[in-house]
Amino acid sequence: MLVSNDHDGNELSPQSSADLLNSLQSRTRALLQEFQSYQAHLKARGKQQQVELRVFKRGIESEVKSLEKIAHVLATSYSNPPCIVDKSDLQDDESPQLHALRSSNLPFYEAVWGIAKSCRHITALGKKMFVVGNDNTFGKEILEDESVSRKAILRGVTKKETLVDIVADNGLQWVKISTLTEKRLLFEMAKEGWETYGDRGEDSDAENGHTPGTDDGSRGGGKLELVRLCEDLKTAAQEVRVQFQHPQLRVVLPNLREGIVPDVDAFLADLRATGAIVECNMDIHKLVEERQLDLETLIPTAPTVPLTSTINVDCTILLALISDISHYPSHQLLSTSVRKSETYHKAIVNQIDSEVSSPMLPNDIYPLLAARDLECTLHAAQRMREIVQCMGTPSEVNRAEILLGEGQYRDRPSSTLREAFGQLSMHAIPTTMRFPVRVVDFDVNALFGPGSTSVALNVESRQSFPTSVAARVRDRLRLTPINASVFFYGWASQIVTLTSNRTVASELHKAIDDILDRDEKQGWQHDTDFLAPLICCETARSLIGKAKFK
Repeated sequence: MLVSNDHDGNELSPQSSADLLNSLQSRTRALLQEFQSYQAHLKARGKQQQVELRVFKRGIESEVKSLEKIAHVLATSYSNPPCIVDKSDLQDDESPQLHALRSSNLPFYEAVWGIAKSCRHITALGKKMFVVGNDNTFGKEILEDESVSRKAILRGVTKKETLVDIVADNGLQWVKISTLTEKRLLFEMAKEGWETYGDRGEDSDAENGHTPGTDDGSRGGGKLELVRLCEDLKTAAQEVRVQFQHPQLRVVLPNLREGIVPDVDAFLADLRATGAIVECNMDIHKLVEERQLDLETLIPTAPTVPLTSTINVDCTILLALISDISHYPSHQLLSTSVRKSETYHKAIVNQIDSEVSSPMLPNDIYPLLAARDLECTLHAAQRMREIVQCMGTPSEVNRAEILLGEGQYRDRPSSTLREAFGQLSMHAIPTTMRFPVRVVDFDVNALFGPGSTSVALNVESRQSFPTSVAARVRDRLRLTPINASVFFYGWASQIVTLTSNRTVASELHKAIDDILDRDEKQGWQHDTDFLAPLICCETARSLIGKAKFK
C-alpha cells in the first residue's frame, strides 16, 4: 500500500489519525475532481455511452462515504469531555477507525487513475470479463460444425467473472493493477507453505497435510491468486477479438521491485509466463501528480486501419460524395422545400440537421481520400448511376459525372474535375483529391476456383490474402453481388475499403472472427494484420430525393 503500514494504531495520537484522515480526504477530492472533469468531457463529446465507468465511479464514491463516516465518528469522539471518556476508551474507540483508514482502497484507485492517464482511447475503467469453464462438452461436440456460431457454443455454459481495471487502445489492451507489496507477497507464500517462491517440495507438502501428486485444485495448483487471475484473463481474452486480434494483457505492480528479491523475480516470471506484459516499481503518487490530464487522448475512437495508397470506395460513400446534403447549406435545402409547400422524409431532415453540426465530407471523408488513388467496382458504380437516374437532382447528376469522369467530363484532368466539383459545393475540395474514381471490372466469381478454396492466379501470390477464410465468409454470408464485389475486391487487393454500410461491415467482421476462433482452436494460425481492411463511417448521406407534398 502507499499509506505507511509500519505503525501500531494504539500508539497513534488522535491528532495523527486526524492527519491521516485529512490526507486521504484531500487526495480523494483531487482524484474525484479529475474524474468528474473526465466524465464532463466524455459527455461534451457525446462519448459517455461508449465508456464503462460504473465500477470505478462506485469505488470512488464508496471511499468518499467511508471517509465521511470515519470523520463523523472521530469528530464525535474528540468532542466528548475528558471526564466522560478516558484516554484508554478513546484509543479503543479510535482503533477500528485507524484500521479502516490504513485499509483504505484509495491508493488502489489512485493507481488505476494514474495508469489510466497514461493510456490512450479508454473504453472502460473497471470491466467484468467472463471466463468459460473447461467442462464445455457441448462446445467440444459442435466445434467442427461450421454452421454453429460462437454464441451458440457458449450458450448455457458455466462462466466465472473477473475484473479488468482498464480497457484501453479501443479494446486492444486490458490492464490489471495490483498494489501488492513484497511483504504481502511473502505472506501469501507462507500461506501456501513455501519456503521460497514456488516451493512444491515433498517436505513442504507433507507439512501442510498434502500428498504430492494428489492436488485437488483447492490450492489453485500451487499458484498465487494474481497468477491464477492472469491465467483467467488470458483465457477470457481468447474469447474476444478487436480488429481481428485478441486483447493484450498488461499487469502493473507499482509496489514491487525487480532484480532485488529472488522470490519477487520468480513471481514476476510466473506472471510473464501467462503472456502478460508486466511492469513494476512505479511511484504512483508522482505519476498522479506529474501526469498531465489529456482528456482528448483518453477518448475512445473508431478502430483505426492503416490507410493504403489506393482506397476502394463503396457505393454508400459515392452517394455521400455527390449528395446535395453534403454540399449545400441546410437553409438552402429546407427553404426551397418550404416555398413549394413540400417537405422531405424525416430521415433526410435528420441527415440535414446532422450535417450542420458535423459536416461529413470535410470531417470524415476528405481526410481519408486526399492524396490517394480512388477506385470502385463496376457493381458499385452501376448502382450509384441507377440511384442518381431515379431520384438525383440536377446538381447530384452533375457531381456523379464529375466523380467518375463521365459524360462531358470524360478524359478531363484531375484539376479540372476538382474545380468543377468545387463549384457545386460550399466546402473546399482538397487540392490533393485525385478525381476521377477509377471503375474496376471485378468478377468475384472468378476470384475463387472450384471447391471454394483456391484463388485466381492474379491474386494467388498475395500471401496476406487468406483464401480459405475468405471462401468460408462468402459461403456463410451469402452477400449480394454489389457487396460481394466491393468487399472482396478490397480484401483480395489488400487495399482499404471505405464504407457507410455498417450492417454488412459488422456481419463481415463477426464472420471472420468466428472463423479465426475455430481455426485457432484447431491450431491453425493466420496473419491477422490485414484481414478484410475496412473503415466504416458512423454516418451516411442519401441523395436528397424528391420532396413530398404535405
